[in-house]
Amino acid sequence: MTLLTGDSALLMPWHGPYDMILVDPPPYGDTSLAWDRRVADWPGKAHAALRLRGQFLIGEGISP
Repeated sequence: MTLLTGDSALLMPWHGPYDMILVDPPPYGDTSLAWDRRVADWPGKAHAALRLRGQFLIGEGISP
């Protein structure tokens, strides 16, 4: 397993294809922090980086 941290828009295309992509978007669409900005068509970019039968999972408030 490899865990990538950072700007997924930059990392995903270079490290794929993936068996699974797990994302935890900001709750309630809140993007008030300077580093927390919307990425245009991020679901489409994630889907394009998946293997043919890969899984795209969206969490809400994931914590360890």
